Amino acid sequence: MVEPGYTVVKALNNNVVIAADGGSSEVIFIGKGIGFGKKKGDAYTDMEHDKVYRLMDETEQARYKALVKEDDEERLLAVHEAIQPIQAEIGFRWPDATVFALTQHLALALKRTTDGTDIQNPFLLETKWLYRESYQLAEKAVQYLNKRTGLTLPEAEVGFVTLHIQSALRSVNPHQHAGSHNDLIERSLSYVEEKAQMKLTEQSRSVRRFVSLMNQIIRDPEPPVNDQVVMDTIMHLKDSFDLCYTISRNVIRMIEKTDGMSVGDKDALHLMLALHSVLEEDQTEPNS
Repeated sequence: MVEPGYTVVKALNNNVVIAADGGSSEVIFIGKGIGFGKKKGDAYTDMEHDKVYRLMDETEQARYKALVKEDDEERLLAVHEAIQPIQAEIGFRWPDATVFALTQHLALALKRTTDGTDIQNPFLLETKWLYRESYQLAEKAVQYLNKRTGLTLPEAEVGFVTLHIQSALRSVNPHQHAGSHNDLIERSLSYVEEKAQMKLTEQSRSVRRFVSLMNQIIRDPEPPVNDQVVMDTIMHLKDSFDLCYTISRNVIRMIEKTDGMSVGDKDALHLMLALHSVLEEDQTEPNS
């Protein structure tokens, strides 16, 4: 598609062009080779829009110009090419702030990987289970960057990219959920299996009770109350059954982030006790 009306203001490098429309507004175009041979005053009309991204927000333009000055242009182009398919997959234009934030993050991640810096993400597994579809898109982006640059970004970066994707989704729909309640429960059970290294038997009484409690918390949560007995019991579980406590807390976090709610201590305790029964039953019954 040809779109007339842009004039080159400056080519920052072979892959980045600043252009102006018929008025006084400037736009930054990013794409492979689009700046090659371009001079101030040249008409800018012949671009393939599926391969070129525009930054229109003035604040983000200023930030991107600064980033171009301090980072390698081929590395920035690789990041741009990795981000583009994600946007195409989710089907809408990202806010410029999100594009810049992810570009800056990945450019820094590539630099840190080149320098041999260890990159950690303590919430990687939880992010994987909570935002499964976005995680899969993030994996493709990181795999592309690895192939394109010859580096190997750590899996931690897949989790960080996932959170940027979720930020873009929330900018369009602040109440966007990660999926249905049934999907949330299915992902929670898969998370329990992975963390506890066990196979759940959905017909078992303890698992059915655990699922029932999850449904109850999602649909009709107890109002938060300050109850010292409840808090003392939770702390006892934390001290005595650390795995049960950690898994339960992360399942609760998944519920809270997915449904935008806060789970009270009483509901949290009930879920912990139900999960404790699940884990204990696995120790006394053979896996099916």
